[in-house]
Amino acid sequence: MNCPLCNCEMEEGGIITSGVSAMWVPMEQFSKKGIRRLIYTNGRVIGKSNVVFGQTKISNAFFCEHCNKIVGIFDVNK
Repeated sequence: MNCPLCNCEMEEGGIITSGVSAMWVPMEQFSKKGIRRLIYTNGRVIGKSNVVFGQTKISNAFFCEHCNKIVGIFDVNK
């Protein structure tokens, strides 16, 4: 995959989170401040959680070494 910013070749990989699932939230939720950040609504969980290891693995993440950016195409869990 080529980087959408600089058009250089990107390296395919994945993202691993520990402890909690990764989640996409609308900007109004993402922008919360203070104690309101404890609860998010309308979020979409991405990745497959492994309860035993406490990790979530998310595939289809591409890294551009030139821009130092990650671009992802993620499945959303229903």
